[in-house]
Amino acid sequence: MENHKTLKERIESLEGNDGNKKKKKFFIPFSARVSRKKMKEGYVSIVTIEDNHNISFRKEKIADGVIKLDDSFHAINSNDIFFYKGKPFIFQPKRKQNPYNPLIGKHETYGDKYILARMEGDKIVGQRKAIGWGMSIGGLIILGIIAYSFFTGG
Repeated sequence: MENHKTLKERIESLEGNDGNKKKKKFFIPFSARVSRKKMKEGYVSIVTIEDNHNISFRKEKIADGVIKLDDSFHAINSNDIFFYKGKPFIFQPKRKQNPYNPLIGKHETYGDKYILARMEGDKIVGQRKAIGWGMSIGGLIILGIIAYSFFTGG
C-alpha cells in the first residue's frame, strides 16, 4: 500500500508539512556581534568553516589586511567582505589562506533541469488557483441570477 500513494501525498510526506510553522529568524551569536564602535576600530564578524563542515562565529580585528584565527593567519581582500544588516561578515575556511567568496568563479548551471521543473510546477499550481477563483465567481453570478429570477417571479 505504501507504493500506491498519490503524488500530493508523496510531496507532503517529503516536505514534512512544515508549511504552517513560522520560520525562525537568523540571529548572530552574541560573541560574534560587532558594534558600531568596534566596526570603526576594524573588527568584523567571521564565520569560520571547519574541515568537518561545522561553522563557528567570532569577531576579530583586521590588522594590515590580515586576521588571526587561533594559530593561523589569513589575508583579507575588500571584495571578500560581505554585509548582513549593515555589519561586515567574512566566510573563512580554516584550512585556506584566503576567505571564501561565492561570487568569484564560473557560473554553474548543472541544476537547471531541476529548477525549470520546479518553476513549471509552480506555474501550473498558480493557474489552477486562478481557474478556481474564476469558476467560483462565475458560479456565484449564475446563482445570483437564478435567485433574482426566482424572487421576482420571472
